[in-house]
Amino acid sequence: MSTLTDLEKISQKYSDSGEEFIRSGVILNLKEKQRLLQIERFEILSRYQATTVDELNQKIVKGQAPEHPGWENLIELKNIEAEIKVLLGVGPR
Repeated sequence: MSTLTDLEKISQKYSDSGEEFIRSGVILNLKEKQRLLQIERFEILSRYQATTVDELNQKIVKGQAPEHPGWENLIELKNIEAEIKVLLGVGPR
C-alpha cells in the first residue's frame, strides 16, 4: 500500500470509514503487542516454575532460583507487566 487513495479503497471495502479502519488496525496492533508480551511473561515465569512476579521474587530470595539471571529476569518481568498495563489502558473497554 503506497498512497492514501489505496487506504481509502481498502477501508471502503472492509469498514464504514477510513477512520474506523485505521482505528481497528491500531487496536489490533496493540492487542498483538499485548499478546506477545504475555507470551514473553509466561516463558520467563515458566523457566522458574513460578506463576507471578512475587513468587519468582520469593524463590530468588529463598535461594530456590539462581540470583543470576533471576534478578535480571525479575526486572524484565516487572517491565513487561507495566507495559501490559499501559496497553490495557489504551485498548477498548
